[in-house]
Amino acid sequence: MTFLLTRKRIIVSVLLILLVFSVYLMVKNDYPKLSYIRTDKNEKNTVQIVNKNGLEKNFFIDYRLERDRLRSQEADYLREIINNPNASKESKEKAQKDLIALAQKIEKEMMMENLIKAKGFEDSVVLLAENSANVVVKSSGLQTKEVAQITDIVTRITGLPIDKITIVERK
Repeated sequence: MTFLLTRKRIIVSVLLILLVFSVYLMVKNDYPKLSYIRTDKNEKNTVQIVNKNGLEKNFFIDYRLERDRLRSQEADYLREIINNPNASKESKEKAQKDLIALAQKIEKEMMMENLIKAKGFEDSVVLLAENSANVVVKSSGLQTKEVAQITDIVTRITGLPIDKITIVERK
């Protein structure tokens, strides 16, 4: 029984490390390559972010895809524990609670992202942790009023105090 709990903790820890590492890679600014494209002689040069394959890169889409992939893996792992006939009753109950908590976390993040977009922002990504929230907003310059709007949305939905909310601007 102790070995089973230790093994579960190791697997959950590895998944969390992968999540943190993937967020780091996505937030890191030097992974895409910039290319200048001249569209017309009368128009200004435009900058487009291009990945190694030459396709346009979008931080927000890539982040959501990676987040969804990792969460799907975590949910699959929890479902395996729930459906495992050899698992103890306590571990099955904990896995069920964790799966419900994961679903609630996903719902809150999506709700906040959609409300932030409804306030007029082009795109946003929210990452909830146990006692904090990180918000990445697509903007070319956040005003104090906009920061207050985002903070209000996050505090209303999560109940977190303002000092536990981090807002990052991304162009």
